[in-house]
Amino acid sequence: MPSVPVTEPFINKPEVARRLGKTLRTVDNWMKRGILPYYKIGRSVEFKWSDVESHLTKTCRVALRT
Repeated sequence: MPSVPVTEPFINKPEVARRLGKTLRTVDNWMKRGILPYYKIGRSVEFKWSDVESHLTKTCRVALRT
């Protein structure tokens, strides 16, 4: 029996803001600056959380406070 691939659902901008602990305005700014990858589907904007996490891991650095 062939296995059906599980596809990751899209999430919306408020959910991305909630997961990142940021405001919608910050998410908008980060989209414009290319910090967050997103999909433009018609007039709506959607995200794949795995893409967001992967992109942030590659492009942002971790700063530790001392």
